[in-house]
Amino acid sequence: MRFVSTRAKIEGGVGAAHSISIAICLITMLFVSMTLVAPLTPANAATTTLYVSTSGNDTTGTGSASSPFATISHAVSVATTGMTVIVGPGTYAEMVLITKQLTLMSQTLEPSSTIINASGQPVGIAVLGSAAAGTVVEGFTVMNANNEGIFVQDSHNVVIDNNVVEHNGLNILPGLGESKGIQFTGTSKSTAAGNTVVGNMFGGVGVTDDGPIDASWNATAAPTSGIPAGTPNPGDANLISGNVIANNQPNHCAIVISSYDPGEGVANNVVSGNTVVDNQNGVIVAADTANTAAINNTVISNNILDNGEGGVIVHSNAGGDVVTGNSILNNVISGNGGLPDEQNQSLLVGVVVGGEGPVAAQDTSIIGNVFQNEGVGIQVVNGLNTLVGGNTFGATVPKDYSGTVTLISTSSSSTVTTVTATATLTVTQTTTNIQTSTVNGTTTAAASSSNGGLTFSLALLTAVGTLIVGLVAGMIVRPIREASGR
Repeated sequence: MRFVSTRAKIEGGVGAAHSISIAICLITMLFVSMTLVAPLTPANAATTTLYVSTSGNDTTGTGSASSPFATISHAVSVATTGMTVIVGPGTYAEMVLITKQLTLMSQTLEPSSTIINASGQPVGIAVLGSAAAGTVVEGFTVMNANNEGIFVQDSHNVVIDNNVVEHNGLNILPGLGESKGIQFTGTSKSTAAGNTVVGNMFGGVGVTDDGPIDASWNATAAPTSGIPAGTPNPGDANLISGNVIANNQPNHCAIVISSYDPGEGVANNVVSGNTVVDNQNGVIVAADTANTAAINNTVISNNILDNGEGGVIVHSNAGGDVVTGNSILNNVISGNGGLPDEQNQSLLVGVVVGGEGPVAAQDTSIIGNVFQNEGVGIQVVNGLNTLVGGNTFGATVPKDYSGTVTLISTSSSSTVTTVTATATLTVTQTTTNIQTSTVNGTTTAAASSSNGGLTFSLALLTAVGTLIVGLVAGMIVRPIREASGR
């Protein structure tokens, strides 16, 4: 038997105690670390997600996957900021109001399987106010609302993605400016992408400012809707991209970028890569009421086909309006029209500049478009310094131009100078050698020569601009979707 000295026992005890102390510290640190990162782990993911099902219950349900709520509205009302609400397949007869930042998505992400039937309601889904900034709505069919299917008011960085919006605008309230299937009002830096917008009675997608001219729903038009009166805000730097917008009849237009409120305006919005077919009008960029503004908006790389009153229309509408710096680039424009010509006969028109207003639309750029099956490719009714070049006119377009345009000659160039994080495209024209022509009828030889001899750099740079807009559009949508766990 070996005896251990008292000193050795003491030193051994101290060493053991020291080891235990270190172990306790390590365990404590590990516990703290786990506590700090726990909200990001899968085990805790359920606490940030609520579920809705047609078989759920708003009273006894907990909002978990195994005990879902029955209505989207209830889930949204109890959700806290930043949560995700996942909605199971089925039809939900309700109006959904979102006033905090949420991700609202269908479980299947297939719009045909998850339907919000807003029959008799003012809207289908409303995203309201700055507190709802960053909200994502994805994967629903929204239908039968009296006004808008999806309405975003006075917010920013909202994403409306991969929805079907159909048969809305059934009983619109007067004085709301626009009442499209998807409507951004007083909203900035937001995106409507990959949606199908069809058969809405008062048009497809709208971007407007907000302010005193818009009626107060809360106070007058719909006091029980829960939608507050709007506050003054511009409609700025929004992206309308990759949507199918079709057969929105009989009133209004496929896409409208329009200002109604003095001091606010619509600016820096981009309409890109949409298919626009068989609406009353194609794309409108306008200042509609006195002393309003539509500035630096871009319509690029869309297919705009067979719309009733024109493919793209840029116009002012009242005294004091400012409509300037808007661009129409690289679109396919075909079979649009209905405007009368000088003999008051119906005439297909691809692009109209000037429109109805007493104030000229200034510095409109019409570059790199393909015109087919139009009576007139470009008609300038009231425009100043309308810059035209690099367009292709099919054999079925008897009149390339009508009105006064500024043709960019062979020595002119077009450069993309700015693409912001919100996909705003600014095109600067360097017109070192230009020719101003007034053409009524078939384009003269000089005009054809000037237009047809553009250098390769113009086509290349406008194509690069299209690519950049597409890439930035993806950058806007994807980070938000990834943040929601997808």
